[in-house]
Amino acid sequence: MNKKLICLDMDGTVYLGDHLFKGAKETFEYFKQNDISFVFLTNNSSHSLPFYVNKIKKMGIECNEDNFYSSIETTIRYLESRRIKNIYVLGVKTFKDELKKHFNVIEQYDEKNVPEVVLASFDTELIYDELKTACLYIQKGSEFIATNMDYRCPIEDGLYIPDCGGLCKWIEMCTDKKPLFLGKPEPTMIYQVMEKFGVSKEETMMVGDRYYTDIVAGINAGVDTVAVLSGETTLEQFKKADRQPTFIIESIKDLVSLLKK
Repeated sequence: MNKKLICLDMDGTVYLGDHLFKGAKETFEYFKQNDISFVFLTNNSSHSLPFYVNKIKKMGIECNEDNFYSSIETTIRYLESRRIKNIYVLGVKTFKDELKKHFNVIEQYDEKNVPEVVLASFDTELIYDELKTACLYIQKGSEFIATNMDYRCPIEDGLYIPDCGGLCKWIEMCTDKKPLFLGKPEPTMIYQVMEKFGVSKEETMMVGDRYYTDIVAGINAGVDTVAVLSGETTLEQFKKADRQPTFIIESIKDLVSLLKK
């Protein structure tokens, strides 16, 4: 199998919490030995790229910022392409600080200063007044955009916490407005990294555990997809899907055998 770029999800695919899945380290060593590039694609906007680099390195996988691409980069590129200037953000401080380098981020509610966009993200620092302000701005005409549609974020012991998609459901119930989602399953992130690494669709593969984000993103981008059973979506759920993954494997430890075919 002639693959030159492997796009991977992280949580539920390579690790869970701080636990690296068995065989993951050997898989990345195989990438290096065979000159295969890899990029982690994350919908999580609550952490900066240096955070992820440090986390993955601590797990024993050699990497740098070029090996990561997040919904933060996709969101900035999209808003800049639209020439958006004024935004209200539901997100953690580090995300807001990054956005402030590119846009005017409104901090307080002002009914006379309605922003062009209300941007929702994975917000672990959310307080009620922020949610209220977002709903009011959307009802007054702000466009509703979200970094990703993940409803929940996996943590250890098989438990979950609310993610951006879950937050957006609250807003939707209040405003009757659905957001435009920018991260996976939209193919934009994959297109952008393919362009960055100069590879074709045939040379690219998407690996992930979540059907409605990871796998559908790969299908939408027209690349081969590999579903792993180490995360959220079960084998039965994958088999019931309208659009099937190209391959289904137990976990990332089986990826090398697949690539050798």
